[in-house]
Amino acid sequence: MTGRQIEHLVRMANQIALNLGAERDVEAAVRGTREHLSRFWTSAMREQLLAHWRGSGEGLHPAVAAVMAAMEEHQ
Repeated sequence: MTGRQIEHLVRMANQIALNLGAERDVEAAVRGTREHLSRFWTSAMREQLLAHWRGSGEGLHPAVAAVMAAMEEHQ
């Protein structure tokens, strides 16, 4: 996966978290973002974002990083 593709996934995940209120209620945004990624993203997309998080995690909103940690824990 190219850097540009990762940037796109990071941007989309961050937008989802922000749209779900990550600035107001982080816990609710984490739950909602995790549900959204599980329902609407392919497993390949989720795995690519997880790999990015395991590496540098650069650019991830803290709520998205929390989602990645939770997904990693339950794999």
